[in-house]
Amino acid sequence: MAIMSCFDADVDDLGLGEIADRSGLRASTAHRIVRALVRGGFLAQDSRTERYHLGARLALLGQTAIARYGLDLAQPDLENLARATGEAASLGVRNGGDVVVVLRAESAQPLRFDRPHGARVPLHASAMGKALLAFGPADPAQAVAELEPLERFTPHTLTARALITDLEATRARGYAVNFEERHDGVGGVGAPVLDRHGVARAGVAVQGPIHGFGDDRIPILGRHVVAAASALAGELPLHRL
Repeated sequence: MAIMSCFDADVDDLGLGEIADRSGLRASTAHRIVRALVRGGFLAQDSRTERYHLGARLALLGQTAIARYGLDLAQPDLENLARATGEAASLGVRNGGDVVVVLRAESAQPLRFDRPHGARVPLHASAMGKALLAFGPADPAQAVAELEPLERFTPHTLTARALITDLEATRARGYAVNFEERHDGVGGVGAPVLDRHGVARAGVAVQGPIHGFGDDRIPILGRHVVAAASALAGELPLHRL
């Protein structure tokens, strides 16, 4: 598991030494496990560079997981959201203190901000993450306390006290807003995908260059994102997320 987790969204291939370093395993142990994974088809090795990448068997398992979680049903909704707003759209689920992108639809705009599949974004510094926090099982103060200390990424990243206030406002209006809190020059609007108890099981968001997220456009984007989240809530098997 440690070795497979080395191959995240930012990595295409790795050498054996890099795998050992990233996984924290001894080189001999990493080599033995990597060879077993290659034999099983979970990893593959480039004969020219001798570097390793994810194997074809994982693609097949991934397709099975996509079907189980209903993500194939969600793709049209994300594409419609991206088309309606002109911004990139993402669907994510919580994993610890992060939101992980499980599905995305690219923007058609030449200036855009797309998140790759598998990208991890801190909950407190993204619209999708803040929507998950605001509509999660814990109240805002408790949700923030569980995340502290909050890493600061830009001058706009919220402090704990400001984040609690922001989550309360998010819950009141139904969607979260991100103004350059993770990346300078990038904004976002996100909404929760709620189960029948009103608890967020996933989040959906649009993100892009900050000039497209002015005060006059935020409510419009919010309506689009909330509508997409409502549609997804009726299609996804939320008990499996």
